Amino acid sequence: MLTDYLKENTAIYHDKIEAKLESNKLFNGSFSENNYYKMLQVNHIFLKFYEDAIKNFLTEKDKDILSQVNFDKLKLIEKDLKELEINELDLPKSFELQNRAEAFGALYVIEGSMLGGNVIAKTLKKYPDLEHKSFNYFGHYGEKLGKSWKTFLSYINEEFTTETEKKEVFTGAKKAYEDLINFA
Repeated sequence: MLTDYLKENTAIYHDKIEAKLESNKLFNGSFSENNYYKMLQVNHIFLKFYEDAIKNFLTEKDKDILSQVNFDKLKLIEKDLKELEINELDLPKSFELQNRAEAFGALYVIEGSMLGGNVIAKTLKKYPDLEHKSFNYFGHYGEKLGKSWKTFLSYINEEFTTETEKKEVFTGAKKAYEDLINFA
């Protein structure tokens, strides 16, 4: 299955970005507001480069099936940056997505990050300076997160079945992870 292939082959990149963003601090109680701010800034620059590029490759069928996926996460993260009065990072763009399969690979990285986002939002609501903040980006799926993720995984498993397609989806995910790592 494609999603198993992606999980296995992107694990090293997932671990690298988590290390750079110090995500492990969430679980030992040392995650700070500054860790959160950096995470927002890195994800913001990432979404600026990827969100429109991904949308350009999606078909109407993709958008219909994935109607639970919020394709406007950039607006959500910008609300958080404004609310917290955090400056945007400005980094040079590094590459372009080549096709629909690569776009879905990058979308896999974005949607997968939402799984950790729920944990981040819940954890940070315990911080006095953040307890009343909106968490528009990391908390936007709320109770629908699990269903949305499962729908997304099921769809890409159905849509990309050949070895060539699987490699292209992986290429998109790899590019996305490498950019995230570089931005951090």
